[in-house]
Amino acid sequence: MSNLRARQLLSNKNITIPTLPAVVQKVQRMLEDPNTGAKEIGKLVASDAPIAAKVLKIANSAYYGLRERCLAPEHASAVLGVRVLRNVVTQAAVISKYDHLKGSVFDLTGLWKHSILVAQSCNFLGKRCKAMIGLSADELYVCGLLHDLGQVVLLDCMQKDYLDVVAYAREKNLPLHAAEQERLGFGHTDVGNIVAQQWGLPAQVGTAILNHHASPDVLASDPVASLVANVNLVVHRVVEGNLGAAATVIDANTIHQLGLRPTDVTELVEFVDKAKASVVV
Repeated sequence: MSNLRARQLLSNKNITIPTLPAVVQKVQRMLEDPNTGAKEIGKLVASDAPIAAKVLKIANSAYYGLRERCLAPEHASAVLGVRVLRNVVTQAAVISKYDHLKGSVFDLTGLWKHSILVAQSCNFLGKRCKAMIGLSADELYVCGLLHDLGQVVLLDCMQKDYLDVVAYAREKNLPLHAAEQERLGFGHTDVGNIVAQQWGLPAQVGTAILNHHASPDVLASDPVASLVANVNLVVHRVVEGNLGAAATVIDANTIHQLGLRPTDVTELVEFVDKAKASVVV
């Protein structure tokens, strides 16, 4: 679907694209200034108490493996580095933005845990890619974090109708993205792509979000989307407890496309299996 057509459909359904959380905008502007250091960014985060609390909770999680507990955002910024901190702030701010949806019959906590685990796994695999795919491992983290954000936006803007779509997918045993297209004419991938565009993220981030349920032919020409799509499936299989299936998701063509070794796939499955129990929302 064209970007223009997707925007028209969203407008017809009164779907409002969320703005980038203010604290993330400020952090991004500060990172553009070469004279800004970790201390200044830490102070900015500390000025937003709810976000600061979430940032510290995330920074102190097992994923980052810090030797000592961070008690202040300034400390987290210094220890993690400003670019990693930006991802932590983005994660905290995006999740906080939708706290009002807690209590819905939609498993929002489950979606966030899945998204974070995909983000961590995209970062893990991105560090091992020998192919020039155009995004850093930190940017791949954002791809994973936001790949299903469109689901949350749809839940927020049209809760009853979207819950009907979710129920329809279960009733008909359809993938959610297929049920969305059938019932709405667009899906969470279209929404996520437009969110990425409006937030000023690299074009490849939006395209990866748009294509993470695309056909193998599409993924063959888009290595970033291929990485996100395959990691997404690996995470699903591992969380389901099917490690054998998880190990065969990424085929030889994709391994070659991303410049990976077969052992990287084995290590990814092991990473996901270990990380799944310690994801912090």
